[in-house]
Amino acid sequence: MRSVEGQCVWWSDEDGWGALRSDDVASDVFVHFANLRMDGYHSLQPGKRVRFDVEPYPSGQDGYFFRAHDVTPI
Repeated sequence: MRSVEGQCVWWSDEDGWGALRSDDVASDVFVHFANLRMDGYHSLQPGKRVRFDVEPYPSGQDGYFFRAHDVTPI
């Protein structure tokens, strides 16, 4: 895994997941609320800058082939 910076491009509070984008990753990155490192309600807003670890997700998740871990707002 490698650490990168990027931003939230969309988020669903109802489903508890969304997508991140970074210039350092070939495509958008799947993110689940369980991987957000923050106090209180785990949620993101589009445009929010974040730092995260990214790994390939060969089996895919809703069309995403990378997934994020340890997502921290910056």
